[in-house]
Amino acid sequence: MAPASAGYLLRVDLTTGSCQRELLAASLLQDCLGGRGLGTALLQEYAGLDPLSPEMPLVLTIGPLCGTPLPMSSRSVLTGRSPLTNTIFSSTSGGPLGPCLLGAGVVAVLLHGKAGSPCLLEINHDADQLVPAGRLWGLGSGAALQQLGRFGAAAVIGPAGEQQVRYASVETASGEPFSRGGLGAVMGSKRLKGIVLKTGPATAAIADQAGLGKALEDLMRLFRASPFLLGPLGIREYGTSALVDLLKQRGMLPGRHFASFTGDETRWNAHALRQRFHPQPGGCYDCTVACKRIVSDGTLLPEYDQLAAFGGLCGLDDLEQIIELCSWCRDQGVDPVSYASEKTAGAGETAMTVKGLDLPPYDPRASTGLALAYATSPHGGSHLPAWPIASEILRKPVPTDRFSFDGKARVIAMFEDANAAVDCLSLCRFASAAVELEELAALLSAVIGQGYSPADLIRIGRRTVQKERLFNQQCGFTAADDSLPQQFFTESANGLQPLDQQRFEQELAAYHRIRAAQCL
Repeated sequence: MAPASAGYLLRVDLTTGSCQRELLAASLLQDCLGGRGLGTALLQEYAGLDPLSPEMPLVLTIGPLCGTPLPMSSRSVLTGRSPLTNTIFSSTSGGPLGPCLLGAGVVAVLLHGKAGSPCLLEINHDADQLVPAGRLWGLGSGAALQQLGRFGAAAVIGPAGEQQVRYASVETASGEPFSRGGLGAVMGSKRLKGIVLKTGPATAAIADQAGLGKALEDLMRLFRASPFLLGPLGIREYGTSALVDLLKQRGMLPGRHFASFTGDETRWNAHALRQRFHPQPGGCYDCTVACKRIVSDGTLLPEYDQLAAFGGLCGLDDLEQIIELCSWCRDQGVDPVSYASEKTAGAGETAMTVKGLDLPPYDPRASTGLALAYATSPHGGSHLPAWPIASEILRKPVPTDRFSFDGKARVIAMFEDANAAVDCLSLCRFASAAVELEELAALLSAVIGQGYSPADLIRIGRRTVQKERLFNQQCGFTAADDSLPQQFFTESANGLQPLDQQRFEQELAAYHRIRAAQCL
């Protein structure tokens, strides 16, 4: 199978119960590769529909590197219109869902309509069907996944998704949830309890084995050389909780409502987790970095975003309580960051959101690039579309001055394009902290037998971002929605001065000029 030139879309009408496969146009896959790019392309004609309308689709996709020997490359992407932000939204998961979709011969699933009663979508090699799920409706995600555990892979909603809570997640077996943006509520509105893959994982066909071997050698050399990934203080050794102390030192760890952090992070940082639980490394389906931490009884320990959301934004110091809250969020099927933000907001306080998405626990006063990235993200207040933390904190691929706005408009636009390309390949964002597009282009070319350059990947990433921004414009968003909560311009925190609003607005205007010129 060559995902960039051939692949099937499974189109599911939940209203009628029909499941039909159709061959995707080779030109479409060549233009957007897969993953986030393919999901965005398939949603374009539906811009403007209500997020919870039966006619508004939800799209599950994989990328062309899925099933290859490259570690961290088999992520699946869920794309829809968020009921929380009303923007287009893409969320990723690193579990076995992607490789099992490949095993079923499907690169995309488009779900639309609304079932008459709760159902499951079962996907197999030669038979796709909707089956009743009344016995699972009302169950927490853990119990539902346990009942479906005999299959190859599954993704389900919990009670929050069934009740259409606007920040409901989609939980997966042996992998990360599709956590942010409320896409679990979209599934709930369609009365779809879950998606079950009754196939095993597959490996991708490789067009150029020699070229693949050389590309993998280069990639693995860069992985091994990365202090962040595999160094003695990196996430292989401590998990993403290693970021707690690093970001605290940089003034990026927020306190309640993004005021100064006044808690005791030593109660729930990486050292505390190790001393209390002696966890083992755990990772996604094909991960050698293993950034997760798992206790001997199978308990998945919180990662940085959850630790900082509950320990920082909520001000909790009790590690056991934080772990209990994270487990509750997984079982109910809610995004822990949005849940923590909701519990933190006090009377009269303005929500710390951009385009309706609660900001993750990274204070933008410690990173001008992050401040701009929050504002421009097509998904709302997310650090992931541009991920400037890589350059401003981790100093990769090149260091940038985290306290200066100079040149950040072009930098953020470039980062958005590059990271969108990575998401089209469906590669873990952490991998991009070690490798660059040159290596990824060589690997992609070897896999599909068709030459791709770094410039090609940038064009594909840029086209994806442009389509997302166009989708949002058709939903009524304007440049005025690219903003930040006023608090960041008026209040200091963690010893850092407020952001310079004049420079922020100047650089934001420059960003809009750059994007406008690219559309000409």
